[in-house]
Amino acid sequence: MHILLPPSEGKTAPLSGPTLDLESLAYPELTAPRQSVTKELAAVSARPDSLALLKTGERTRPEVEAQRNLGELPCAPAYRVYTGVLYEAARLGPDDSVSIFSGLFGVTASTDSIPAYRCSMNVSLPQAGPLKTFWRRQLKDHPVLEAASSGATVDMRSGAYQIWNPPGVWWDVRVRDHTGKVITHMAKHYRGLLTRALLDAKSDEVADVARTLGDVSVEVKGNRHHLTLVPAV
Repeated sequence: MHILLPPSEGKTAPLSGPTLDLESLAYPELTAPRQSVTKELAAVSARPDSLALLKTGERTRPEVEAQRNLGELPCAPAYRVYTGVLYEAARLGPDDSVSIFSGLFGVTASTDSIPAYRCSMNVSLPQAGPLKTFWRRQLKDHPVLEAASSGATVDMRSGAYQIWNPPGVWWDVRVRDHTGKVITHMAKHYRGLLTRALLDAKSDEVADVARTLGDVSVEVKGNRHHLTLVPAV
């Protein structure tokens, strides 16, 4: 089982810990592009137009200013740094193996030590260009995820982070209410619950595990399985 997650906008900045060591992160073939993006992000964060370039608001200014010294910020395992709705529901721990896609690092393991940062996949940096295009090209040139994709792959990523499609059988997850309307914000919560359920079940029977959370329908198109979850009331 291989689970793909997005990052979260909500992050808890570590108060102490080691500084960023890009060479220690999972998928070391991506070290060079990570170096270029982190260096450029630090430079962009020092610019007067940094908030506009990073597509973020005034309330995040302290976080953006802090990452001017990105390489000096304390780090913690990614599963502790990411604290948004999905991650609250998933309750990841040191024994949980997932891959997390991000605008800053491309993709990391949940146990990789990272700092809190502001850099979404929707950002375009002056030199790297649109990060979606940048990381899609890197993952094509360095197929680092192929070996990790044994068994079924379950894709919990939001659209901006779907920059790589798994080989073999894979599932994406949609969450709808009982009327068939797409659930947006709470979809993150249910994807987090499903992540936790799949990790606990240690099973490739994705639909059966999802049925513990509500009604499930599956549409199969080749290797891709579209799973729709209607949460139990």
